[in-house]
Amino acid sequence: MVLRRWLSRFVAASVASVMVLAADPAFAAYSSPVTILSSAWNAASPAVGVDREGDTLLAWTEVSTSYPYTYRLLVRQRSRTGVFGSTKVISPSGQVPKAPRVALDDDGDAVVVWQAYSKDTYRIYARRVSRTGVLGPVLVMSAATPKAFLADVAIDSDGDALVVWNEWRSDGTTWPMVRRFRRDGTTGPITQLSKTARNAEAPTVAIDRQGDALIGWADDNAVYARTLSSTGVYSAVRTASPALSPIDRYFGARVAVDRYGNGIVVFRRWEAATGNSTVWSRGMSPVGDLGTLRTLSPSTHKVSNHVVASDLEGDVVIAWDRTDATGLHARRIARTGTVGSIVQLGNGRQPNLAVDDDGDGVVVWQGRNSANTVNTVQTIRVSRGGTFGSAATISANGEAPRLDVTPTGGVVVAWERMFTVTRGIQVASGP
Repeated sequence: MVLRRWLSRFVAASVASVMVLAADPAFAAYSSPVTILSSAWNAASPAVGVDREGDTLLAWTEVSTSYPYTYRLLVRQRSRTGVFGSTKVISPSGQVPKAPRVALDDDGDAVVVWQAYSKDTYRIYARRVSRTGVLGPVLVMSAATPKAFLADVAIDSDGDALVVWNEWRSDGTTWPMVRRFRRDGTTGPITQLSKTARNAEAPTVAIDRQGDALIGWADDNAVYARTLSSTGVYSAVRTASPALSPIDRYFGARVAVDRYGNGIVVFRRWEAATGNSTVWSRGMSPVGDLGTLRTLSPSTHKVSNHVVASDLEGDVVIAWDRTDATGLHARRIARTGTVGSIVQLGNGRQPNLAVDDDGDGVVVWQGRNSANTVNTVQTIRVSRGGTFGSAATISANGEAPRLDVTPTGGVVVAWERMFTVTRGIQVASGP
């Protein structure tokens, strides 16, 4: 039954025309930004997680402005009513933490993961933050050797999490890895996702409402994916990408799943002959069977970054930017398999995307002001019916926005902003 549902959703559809949307300053209002700024510290890399009640956990890194340039990773909770808790440092002294990721279960209990350099080692770390702000112990998720980088995390409704990362070995190869982080604080074994690897990128992971997961990664000439059930059963490794020339490449596998575990893998294909980079997608069933393969962007876009999100019923939104920053685009794939038109959301880079239970979504990105001199934070809504709204500016000065949404479409956005002498984090919420 699940397989039949999945097959009906991922039928073939044709590429449609491009639409351009005009900006609308009257877009639904966001709250005034709240600034998180530590004196004599520079902040970066905000991460946002929202639970099903609307409570939020923010994470970011900071480095001191004077020698010896101390690094730290911090978190701060924000209630559904907009009240901020205290700021807490969660990384051990002596670490150089980077690239935090956050995932919250239904009740607001969170897992924060990050990579860190400490004492000549590169490791992946994880720590729980309860809904009441209680910190769990710092756990080392990766092995002592080799080096580990670029963690991702997903969590199920009850708090069981999967942590994935990239492992760099002494022979120059890189490997996708995964480890379970259970709700009781225990961890499972470290598992290598592929039997063969050469230049594997860091994997990404998504989990459905039952705790079944989809993991995807790119490795030069192919994109791979496999499922992992809540009981620990892996599917075979599947090749999601079509064959290409040995001098061409695949990059940036991203995954999303619906409530039933039906998934989609989205990736970029780069062709050496033209220098073009296009967005592709492939459906994948809960047991690892491959679905429809699609090309989603025209070759003229030369894509640099892309993101994907799915609602509970399998309606998917994909957004991407262009290398020359002349356009940021998106399109929707309905649960029936119908592919919507390509929509130009605006100009800019680094899109981030989230979709609520019913398919209403929000895209944020780093835009430019009218003089093309200052970074801005831009946003746009997409309805469950696939209609994109008008673009709006959340902040006239900001970079690297990240967001998450509640089940009913409320959104929390965080971004970096340079102030007079230091860089801080700003946070705003929307309807």
